Formats: sequence, structure tokens, C-alpha cells
Amino acid sequence: MVSRLRSPLVRLVLLALAAVVLLARPAAWPGHGLEVAIYANRTWSGKPVQVGVWRDLDISMDGNRASSREVDYSIHMRGYLLVDRPGRVEFQLDSDDGSRLQIEGRTVVENGGVHGRRRRSGSIEMEPGEHLFEIYYFQGVGESFLRVYFKDRAGGCWEDLPLARLRPVAAGAFDQAAVVRAHLLRHLLHVLAVVLMLAALGHLVWFDRRRVAALANRERWRRALGSPVAHDLLCVLICLGFYAQTMADRFPHESYMIGDSPYYTNTVISILQDLDLDQRNQTDESIFLDPEPWTEIGMYDSNIALGTNGAWYPKHPVLMPLVSAPFYALGGGFGLLIYNLVSLLALVVVMRRVARLFASEGAASAACVAVGLTPLFYHFSYSYCADILSALLLVAGLGLLFARRGLGAGLVLGLSVWAKLPNALGLVLAGGAALAWRDWRLLARLVVGSGLSLGVFAGLNWYRFGAPWLTGYQRVWTIQRGRATVGDHVGAFNRPFWEGVRLQLFHSRHGLFPTAPAGLLALLGLGRLARRGPAAAVLVSAFVLGTFLFYCSYDFVTGSHYSNRFLMPAVALAVVPLACLLDAVVRRNHDAAGS
Repeated sequence: MVSRLRSPLVRLVLLALAAVVLLARPAAWPGHGLEVAIYANRTWSGKPVQVGVWRDLDISMDGNRASSREVDYSIHMRGYLLVDRPGRVEFQLDSDDGSRLQIEGRTVVENGGVHGRRRRSGSIEMEPGEHLFEIYYFQGVGESFLRVYFKDRAGGCWEDLPLARLRPVAAGAFDQAAVVRAHLLRHLLHVLAVVLMLAALGHLVWFDRRRVAALANRERWRRALGSPVAHDLLCVLICLGFYAQTMADRFPHESYMIGDSPYYTNTVISILQDLDLDQRNQTDESIFLDPEPWTEIGMYDSNIALGTNGAWYPKHPVLMPLVSAPFYALGGGFGLLIYNLVSLLALVVVMRRVARLFASEGAASAACVAVGLTPLFYHFSYSYCADILSALLLVAGLGLLFARRGLGAGLVLGLSVWAKLPNALGLVLAGGAALAWRDWRLLARLVVGSGLSLGVFAGLNWYRFGAPWLTGYQRVWTIQRGRATVGDHVGAFNRPFWEGVRLQLFHSRHGLFPTAPAGLLALLGLGRLARRGPAAAVLVSAFVLGTFLFYCSYDFVTGSHYSNRFLMPAVALAVVPLACLLDAVVRRNHDAAGS
């Protein structure tokens, strides 16, 4: 019996129970929130495109959570506000664009019109009880933003409007007893989860105390701190500090749902709510079916790709929406921000792991942090960006290739092509490396692995667009002067080549020199990499140069809101020669000091 209690399985069971208890906790203030109706116009008119109950009244966190419209939509929130004591209550609306707050039909705060972020305040005498509470908001042009604050006592500070005081109209009166019971249950389950985690820790200390005591040995600590996992953790903690700082600074006033992010989000919503990829429920159909004669919707502004069966499919690849769907299911739009952070930190770890195949642990860690904290990576830590997943899969796939794991390399590199088509260059170069090594077993496994992942990708394209080589980028629904047409992104490669070279290198917001200098510095390490792995040096340099040249002619090379995110896989892969360069510098200094 004692031997069974000693088993590490007991700790795993305790931790699993703690996780289950945490997930089983009831939501804070169950049933509270405001009824919401969202309209595809600025005037709260016609039939709403979506209705529901929101427990989070902020707008910019998710952008428009109803449809693909980033402009010209309006939101009406309605419910009851609970006031527990008489007196004057102050309210404040911080919005971009217009907003209005009404209580019992009386306008308390008016912040209307098309404008940038602006705060307006008002106050009203209120008696204890429930009062009809309404917020009207519309988005015109530019960024979307809404925050609601209140003060219910003289001299107090502005606070977020508490969820505990809001209930939907149709929910009935506040059941304080039920709320108190749910609150107590939530706290009890939280305490129980902590107890289970402490029990798991106690089990470790009690039954493995000899092993725990042995960790006090200095040599064991030295080995532990020098292990690959310790280096991974150190790099993650360093980068996480900077990523968290920029996220905290930008979250209160800047939406991360910009550029293509809302389009990818619409696909996530379609997968989870509609169980399909058709975007009709996430799009204002009148934009495409009944356009005005002057309407212009170019390829870059459209998210709709026409399927052979008439369905409205997303233009962009669906791999990232599939991967990030669980995060949205658990945390809504904020969950997608957490997914973005997790995927970026995973990229940091993968970059370091690949670099250490050719350099020391310390040099790989230093190079990883140098690349991970370039403005390109730093900026996109606050985003929902498909290029992070693209870079993660590309670097991981090539790392598996360098480790001679052909099947895994093929699978992951195939997925990287699914995430971003230009990553096909990495798969081709991987095959070339296997040929150069004359490792036919590796080549065969690479082909099988990539065939599996690309087979799914090709089958999905065949089902949607009629051919395995056709993607959403070749079937983009556009509107030109009020007439519907089908656009092809292949036609977007029409920029003069040398102009593209200049922009990708020197543009103040998108060039590699100002936004990814560590990636350029890494080129100096290609010679060192060639000494340790000639085929790897050729592969890395060919992919970096080939990707750069590919985008020189792309008309949308400066279309990103910051930096050239299309080059993120190339910059991430540059960590390998950079680590070799740093390793050589450190060894030379060490040798010079020894002599």
C-alpha cells in the first residue's frame, strides 16, 4: 500500500483534480451582464446582425465581436443597474467614436459624433433599486474603443462599471441569495484546488525527500541551471517580461484586432458557433450582394473567397483559426491575445533549440533573446498574428530536419506551407538537403510526412475551390465600381524590384534595419555555420535570401501596420548563424584571455 502511495501517479492525480476543480468553478456573478444588439450600420436601425448578453462591456479588446465590419456598425446595450444607496452617481464614457448613456430614458452622458478617443462625464441623482440602463455606441472610421466608468460616492475614484450591478432585462430580478451561494461555491472550489496542489507538493517532499535534499548539492544545482530546459525557461522569462510590458501599456488604448486579425477571428467564430467555414454569418451580405455603384473593395480589404459550391469561404488559411479556437472558446477575444503570446514564446523556445544544434547553450540563448526582442517580435507580441505560427512551424520543421527526424520534419514543414504558402521554399530546400546528405531514408520520411499534412491542405482546397492547387488567395471576391469580380493575389506581385529591396531594408517602419537589426547581423555568422554544418548554412542562407527576394515584388510589402511581418520566418531562422557568430566571438575572447 505504501509503495502505491509513493508513486508519482498520485501527484499527477492530485494536480489533475485541482485542474478539474478550477474548471468547475461557477462564473463570477452568474447571470449578470447586459443584453446586446449589434447592427451593420451607425444608426441602430433595421434587424441586428447579432444579439446576446455581454458580461464585458469593453469594445476595443475584441474589436467588433459581431461581424467582419470594422467600420459603420453600432451597438445597443440594455439592462438594469442596481443602486444600493441614495445619492448622486457619476458616469463617464471614454469612446471612439460616438457613445451615449441613458438611465430610465434620460441621457446622462452624451459623447456623440465621429471623433477620436474622448471622455465625457455626467451625473444623476438615484434612489436604491433597479434602474433601466442603456448604452448606445457606434463605430465610424479608424479605431474602435469604449470604456464605461462610474463613481458612486463623493471624492471617489473612477472605477469600471461592476458586473455585479448589471443584469439583462429578461433575466428577472436580482436573486441575491443565489449570487451569494455561487460566490461562496466559487471561493470554496478555489480553496479546494489550492489544497490539492499543496497536497501534490507535500507528496513530493514527503516521499522524495532524499531526492529533494540532494538538490542542495552545488554540483547538481550547477547541472540543473545549465540544462537545456533551464536555458529555455530563462529565455522565455526574459522575453516575457518585455512582451508583458508592451501588452500592458497598449491594452488600455489600442486594439490588437487590426489588419487581418478580425478576419481570422471571424473564421474562429464560424468554426465554433456555426461548425463550418462559411462566412455569411460573419459578414454583412449587403456589402457584396447589393453594393452601391461607387463601392470599391480591393483584394486587401476582402476576406471572402468564392467557393465552387457558392459558399463564402475565408480568404486566409484556416490553420491558425483551428489551432487558436480553444483559446477563443475559453477566453473570447482576450483568449486570442493569450494564444498569440503563447505561440510567440513557443517560437522563442524553438529558435533556441534549433540554434543549440550548432552552437553552445549560452550562445544559442543569447542569440534567441537578441532576435526575440527585436522590434519586429516585440511589437507583434500584442496582436493576433498568423506570421508567428508560420515562423514557429518553419523553424521547428527545419530543426527536426537538422536532427534527422524526417517524418516529423515533413509533417511540420507541410503545416508551415498551409500557414503561409511562401514557406514552400523551406520544404523544397529541406528535400535538397536530404539529397545532399544522400540520406534516402530521411528523404523518404520527409516526403511521407509532408504528403500527409499537405494532402489535407490540398483536399480542403479541392473541396472548396475545385482544385488542390487553388487557395482562397486565387478566389478573392472584390467589388470594382459596384460590380463583383474575382481577384487573384498573384497579380499583386507588380512592384518594381529595386523599390521593394529599398523598402524591405530601409523603410522607417517596415525595413529590416530599423525593425530587425539582429537578423541582419546574423548574416555575419553564416561562415561559422558553414564550418559546423555546410548543408545547414546553404539551407538557411537560401531560405532567408529567397524569402526576401520573393517579397521584393509584392505590392503589399508595406501593408502591415508595423514592420514586414512576412519576413518573420526568415528573421526567426537567422538565429542559427547569429548563435554561431556569438559562439565564435566568445571562444576567441576566451582563448585570448587564456594566452
